[in-house]
Amino acid sequence: MKKDQFEHTIRAAGAILGVSQVLVIGSQAIHASTDDRIPEAERSIEVDVSVLQDRDGSKADLIDGSIGQLSMFQDNFGYYA
Repeated sequence: MKKDQFEHTIRAAGAILGVSQVLVIGSQAIHASTDDRIPEAERSIEVDVSVLQDRDGSKADLIDGSIGQLSMFQDNFGYYA
């Protein structure tokens, strides 16, 4: 996943959840800390996104259903959250 794809996915997650911040976990988190191109990070097509205060898991389900694996988002863009 390239940095612009990462940013697109994070913006989509925030818009879906109605929040301005999400927690990124895993290898794609490197995109948040540098503007450099990181070829190793481009191997993955997913970004692991979490949101705080999701005790019942409903926000995670919303992300998964909206922009997760096998979603229309992945079909359209080739990557997912």
